[in-house]
Amino acid sequence: MPTRPPHYLRVADDIEAKITSGEYAPGQQLPSVSEIGEIYRVARSTAYRAVKELHARDLVYGQQGQGVFVAGAEQ
Repeated sequence: MPTRPPHYLRVADDIEAKITSGEYAPGQQLPSVSEIGEIYRVARSTAYRAVKELHARDLVYGQQGQGVFVAGAEQ
């Protein structure tokens, strides 16, 4: 019986799908980690791991004190 992926990967995969579909456009700010936790009903630490995963996939970049943005626009 296959196991389900960890929650943070499911959240990261869903956000990646939204980026790919254009729902989150290049340069657009993502919801905060706290908001992602609320949207996906996961712990803040899980939402943080999902955002770290998106960084590892080079889909987003952070601006100190401003938030996390979709990559693809001028960074």
